[in-house]
Amino acid sequence: MFFRRLFLLAYACSGLAALVYEVSWTRLLTLYLGHTTAAASAVVAAFMGGLAIGAAGGGRLVSRLTERQCLFAYCVLEAVVILVALVLPLELAALTPVLRWSYRDGAGGLLFPAVRLMACFGVMLVPAIALGATFPVAIRAYASDPDRTSRSAGALYAANTAGAAIGAILAGFVLIPALGVRGATRIGMAASAVAILGVLALTGSRGLGARVLGHTGARAPGPRLRARKKAERSRGPIQDPEPAGAVVALWLAPVVLGVTGFASLMFEIAWTRVLALTVGPTTYAFSATLAALIVGLAAGSALGAWIAGRAERPTTWLGLALAVSAISAAWTCSLAGTDIPRYVANEIARSPELLRQIHTRGALLVAALILPTAVGLGAAFPLALATITGGATSITRRLGLVYGINTIGAVGGSLAAGFVTISMIGLQHTLQAVSALLVAASLVVVVWGRLSRAAQVVNGTALAAAAVILAVSPAWDRALLASGIYLYAPYVPKDLDVEPLLKAGTLLYYREGAASTVSVKRLTGTLSLAIDGKVDASNRSDMLTQKLLAHLPLLLHEDPKEVAIIGLGSGVTLASALRHPIARADVLEISPEVVEASHLFEAENRRALEDARTHLIVGDGRSHLLLSRRQYDVIVSEPSNPWIAGVAALFTREFFEAVRDRLAPGGIVCQWAHTYHISDRDLRSIAATFTSVFPNGTLWLVGESDILLVASTSPLEARLANIERGWTMADVAADLQASSVSEPFALWSLFAGGPDELSNYAARAAILTDDRLSLEFSGPGELEAESAADNAAALAGLLDEGGGPPIVRRAVEGASAAAWGRRGAMMFASDAHAAAYDDYERALALDPGDGEALDGLVRAAIPAGRVRQALSRVEALGADRPPTSALLVTRSKLLAANGSAADALAAARDASGLTPLRPLALEQLASLLADLGLGHNAELEATVESLQKVAPEGAATWYYAGVSRFLRGQFEETVRLAERAIALDPRYAPVYDLVGAAHTKLNQPEAAREAFETSLRFNAHDSSAYTNLGLLALAAGDRAAAANYFAEALWLDPNSAAAREGLAAAQSFSLFTFHF
Repeated sequence: MFFRRLFLLAYACSGLAALVYEVSWTRLLTLYLGHTTAAASAVVAAFMGGLAIGAAGGGRLVSRLTERQCLFAYCVLEAVVILVALVLPLELAALTPVLRWSYRDGAGGLLFPAVRLMACFGVMLVPAIALGATFPVAIRAYASDPDRTSRSAGALYAANTAGAAIGAILAGFVLIPALGVRGATRIGMAASAVAILGVLALTGSRGLGARVLGHTGARAPGPRLRARKKAERSRGPIQDPEPAGAVVALWLAPVVLGVTGFASLMFEIAWTRVLALTVGPTTYAFSATLAALIVGLAAGSALGAWIAGRAERPTTWLGLALAVSAISAAWTCSLAGTDIPRYVANEIARSPELLRQIHTRGALLVAALILPTAVGLGAAFPLALATITGGATSITRRLGLVYGINTIGAVGGSLAAGFVTISMIGLQHTLQAVSALLVAASLVVVVWGRLSRAAQVVNGTALAAAAVILAVSPAWDRALLASGIYLYAPYVPKDLDVEPLLKAGTLLYYREGAASTVSVKRLTGTLSLAIDGKVDASNRSDMLTQKLLAHLPLLLHEDPKEVAIIGLGSGVTLASALRHPIARADVLEISPEVVEASHLFEAENRRALEDARTHLIVGDGRSHLLLSRRQYDVIVSEPSNPWIAGVAALFTREFFEAVRDRLAPGGIVCQWAHTYHISDRDLRSIAATFTSVFPNGTLWLVGESDILLVASTSPLEARLANIERGWTMADVAADLQASSVSEPFALWSLFAGGPDELSNYAARAAILTDDRLSLEFSGPGELEAESAADNAAALAGLLDEGGGPPIVRRAVEGASAAAWGRRGAMMFASDAHAAAYDDYERALALDPGDGEALDGLVRAAIPAGRVRQALSRVEALGADRPPTSALLVTRSKLLAANGSAADALAAARDASGLTPLRPLALEQLASLLADLGLGHNAELEATVESLQKVAPEGAATWYYAGVSRFLRGQFEETVRLAERAIALDPRYAPVYDLVGAAHTKLNQPEAAREAFETSLRFNAHDSSAYTNLGLLALAAGDRAAAANYFAEALWLDPNSAAAREGLAAAQSFSLFTFHF
């Protein structure tokens, strides 16, 4: 008994070590080979293929060994693994020249994938074969009773899988975050050493040397069993004839376990992707899925081994285990794309602080969803092994072969999911295919497993239940899955239904690719590209950053010709780079789906991929820099956020060293980083890591959210004057002007720190390395943190008053009020409202009467939440000078935004009483009177008469004239006056809302819809237009469209009573008044 328990413990340590090795080595290899699906699949194929070879080959060898020899062989195999773990980094370094030769600057075709696969096998095959061979060796050493060899194998598998489960949890959640890849590998080596020491202790067990475990066979009649034992004692291994009736058992276990191996890896990969969409594509989601699967397999294999040791007919329980797995897989699949994301969204929206616990709560969710299926799959292994009986070859050999077949099946499932099923049929159908495979495997057992009649009925009923669940499963809700619920649900007000707001907008593209799910959505007029739900590019707030990533380094460089861009995204950065007279732009994009999606941004990227200078390489950008020989004048790195699994590798010292090595003399790098969803400590670590490789680095702050780290191998200060060249190149100047960058000052003003400031900011911060990708583990905990403002303030304060390079200092100190106003417009166009507000305040400090700055102050104060501050500022401006129309109108607008309608109206009346009479004052008064409705229509009409005198050619004049007629119920006259306004200014959006409302009253819904849609073409952020379109859809009985319009309106104005009522009406179907 002591022998068996100690051996099981040693074998569990081996399983723990194996999973730690697999996780650690996969991370290490993908750093060298790329974070692509092909690279990861090559690693998995090499590792698991080696396990299969080792198991099958080991099964043939151990039949010639005694028990003591098997124990020593086991120790040798574990020692081989330890030795390989020690030299693996050296092997990878030695392979780099070969990989570089085959890569050929991204033009290697099929050569590079072939060499990469061979490299994986070269590195992984030996340790994987050794680990695989431990299974038959362990069976040989552990099974003391030849008649129970198959059942003993089940117990060993359970122990090994239990160790693997512990290893998976430790590696993903403890060891690598705390110790790094190398430290985790050392823990794996220690676990292997413990296994060796435990087994060595058993070699001295009393009586061990006298017992020779020869070839074990099946249970047979008494005389034959005695003959076998006599033969074993006399000469070791024997070969006995195949007993009649064993033919079924010979193929049943390999077929079933081959299918379950295939299904289990498909199941794991598909669920990993589903959880990435639901709780975020973090390393914790991937680790939790792996850990949950292996924990379930361990629990199931222990249960299966216990049943196999007691059941007369293990096939009965095998069929039932497969049927239960099929039912569970089908049921969870039916929930995965509907109920599960809906539940997560509601939980996060109700309690946003849960985002800080999303990796732990996500792990629990994964366990609840995956464990039932995994337990069934785990139980199937020992139950299938228990069906293997004796024959012409040894049971141990057969068990090794079956284990190998199961592992080969797993390799096939991994490759099928990664390269075929997810991309071709999608995640839902992939999971349904898993259920179908399990149904088929269970059916095989029912038909050929010699079950009793009662067992066949029970299993058949279970299979029918699985088939029914598959048949009635609803289609997944793509709009909900693509909505980034883990990130954007907290932005939905708690008193609103989270689902319609997350799904609001129009989903234009959705593709589940091999590595991620890519979508493009239009919401309130903004086109955004998302990867696993997280928006990575858009044609609105991201435009300035996307353009400056290219323009800034290209302007700083004297004569850039060769450019590399890591990350295509929307293609805007590439398009901006092509505005310069460059010769070549290499674009590294890891996702083919992103390339497809970028075509939806052709209005913004001007079909940049079709430019002859563009060279698209669909692959890993880091690998390209490591393996390419090409030198670049400018390298732009615009990855996604480092809390996403795999992205942190683009923020490490080794990555920046690769960038430096690929820079031509005088070359410049521009690295994107961000201030939001990141801690102060982690942001300082990014800066510290960058400056450790580029000590001459500079930092540029774009708005409140984006950072550009720009550097060269020599100081950049002398090149700052080159920025002026941008306005001597017509294409460059036009591209910048499209984002309200109208002069060199706008760019110089973004300079936030040079080498000294960056060094001080990053002092004592940890350096990020490939070994310890700390951002990947700390980042997910910051998703709920509102850190952007604090981080941006810390960066903006790096330069002392009057500090910075002379050219920057002169530009900032000499900027006029108009220049600061234009900078505010640039920030406002990028949705950097707080920064825009600050710029408008600086403009007003220089020129208190600047009307454009006053108007900008109002527009920025409202979304920035600084209305009261703006009111105080305006009142202070008016305290020292006579009241002006512009100041009073500004005060009126701010008072209205603050909810003080009476005071706002009084201020507007005061402004309208000044001479000379300004149209702006009358328009503000008319706006307030229109909002107050029919009771103030007389004053509105008087105001309109004044407008017609001072601004007869103003579109607003005839718009308010139309409003006054609308309030009186004169709808045809309303349309006539509105058409006059349109003739004066076809882009004046409010008038189309008025036309739409009038047509609605005239019972002309099509004309009304056309008018509201036209309004949105000119002002996509007009919440009332969405509300009115929602009401039209509701009246037409299209509740889904109505709910979508109301949800878009609520994204723009969460407090809109009309939109709230309309959203409720989409379910209760009551009608409301139209708004303009």
